[in-house]
Amino acid sequence: MPEDAALASKTQSAPSAEWELKLSQLRTANEELQRRKAEAEKDRDLFRDLYGKASAHASEVSKENNQLLERAELAEGQARDGLAMIKATYEERVRRTEQEAARWRAQYKLITERDSRVDDELRKRAALEPELRAEVQRLREKLKSLEEDYKRVEGTLGGLTRDQVEEAATIKATAQVPVASSESVTNP
Repeated sequence: MPEDAALASKTQSAPSAEWELKLSQLRTANEELQRRKAEAEKDRDLFRDLYGKASAHASEVSKENNQLLERAELAEGQARDGLAMIKATYEERVRRTEQEAARWRAQYKLITERDSRVDDELRKRAALEPELRAEVQRLREKLKSLEEDYKRVEGTLGGLTRDQVEEAATIKATAQVPVASSESVTNP
């Protein structure tokens, strides 16, 4: 049995060395796995942190996008309404300007027609001017002659006495008596 014991101890020591080797390998593998696990947990925590940050950033971007969309819709509405209002304003201005232009054209037409009539009138007057000058000259000469006659008559009347004036008035009254009454006196 000593041989069995030696064999058994040899078999026990051989498996024990194998077991030691295996145990050492398993411990090394375990340490490697523990290290990998720790790295994986670090990576997981890093990815969680990055995911959280990315998620928060995505939320902020989404919120900002929504705000920008609202502002863009508001701006588009204001632009659309503003353009319609500006268009209506300018259309009204154009309409008023066209009316004013039509009014000015009508005034221009009226003034040019009046001007052409005045021009015609001036031409007529210009054509008659030599004749009218001659007529004015003739009338001035006649006026001068009448003024001279008036002065002479006035001088003559100034030299008359009151009795002579009354006698002249009586003669004048008889001179104005109708002719028919004087004929009836001569033909009884």
